Amino acid sequence: MDIFKSLDQYTKQIKDRIAASAAAVCVMKDNEIIHEWYSGNHHFHNGARKIDESSQFNVYSTRVTYVGLAAAIAINDGAVKSLDDPISKYIPFYDNIILGNTTIRHLVTRTTGLQFQGNGSVVRKYKEGTFFEGKKPEVLAAVIKNATGKTVAEIINERVLKPLGLTQTEWRTEGKETLVCDINDPNSYPTLRLESNEGSDRNLYVTARELALWGNLHLNRGDFNGQQILPKDLFENVTSIMTPDTLPVHLPRLGYFWWIQDKHVTNSEIGPDLPEGTYQILGASGCSCTVIPNHKAVVVRMTNSLWTFGGKNGFDYIADIQKFGYLVEQALNEYSKVHC
Repeated sequence: MDIFKSLDQYTKQIKDRIAASAAAVCVMKDNEIIHEWYSGNHHFHNGARKIDESSQFNVYSTRVTYVGLAAAIAINDGAVKSLDDPISKYIPFYDNIILGNTTIRHLVTRTTGLQFQGNGSVVRKYKEGTFFEGKKPEVLAAVIKNATGKTVAEIINERVLKPLGLTQTEWRTEGKETLVCDINDPNSYPTLRLESNEGSDRNLYVTARELALWGNLHLNRGDFNGQQILPKDLFENVTSIMTPDTLPVHLPRLGYFWWIQDKHVTNSEIGPDLPEGTYQILGASGCSCTVIPNHKAVVVRMTNSLWTFGGKNGFDYIADIQKFGYLVEQALNEYSKVHC
């Protein structure tokens, strides 16, 4: 569709700039896919498969929203008492004194103030709720497993993927032809990240269509084709600001790992042109899912380069995703004018 040509062209420019072999765009509005675009190959070497609607990209940090939803399900089911439960209640193998008053809320909003060491120890770097930090999905996954007896993947497969009939969203431990390789640079041999199938590792592979459907399920508050898959208020919590008030106002506001549009925030991945209520998640491979309730729309962008966050070639990933958001808002406004 010509209205979305600017998204495709810009994504192609970024694909080439960050030395990605593959890219895709998928736009949903009013529960329908209204635009798709696919470009490139699964890797740079001879015989590489062309990108199409069945190509599964490694979405990297975009996976944390799946961990977040599993946590919300555990709370809804009563296995976890509340978002403000201390994490020490569920992961007693860390020093409880250092964990202190750190809660699940701090985990999902990236404000724990903790640094978990590779040797199984934990160090407090900041007071909880006062500093914005990196994601810790593996810690939340441990909380979920100890509380429910199930892994993140088991919960999401049982409660979401199977009811929706999504078969191309997978935590892969083995390769297959539809997986898109990770590309570090155009001369490197393509690789696949294959880890555990428990649901917190960086091996979640998803098609552009199914990532859009994931966003659309959140947009519809758990309703899928007239069937309420999970309670509405569960999704309202997941996609509303849950960040504690103790975090300085200029720092990012999150739901359950989703970045939430907030005009007071000066340090955000979400572009200022996108309306209030927008929420978004972005991964290191350049894959993103942007949900815009104001337009009843979901926009997914996929690439497969790990240069995205590397700072090489002067690439600014924040400026990139914000420019993409600007083009999304322009295109959706134009679409609304034509189809009003």
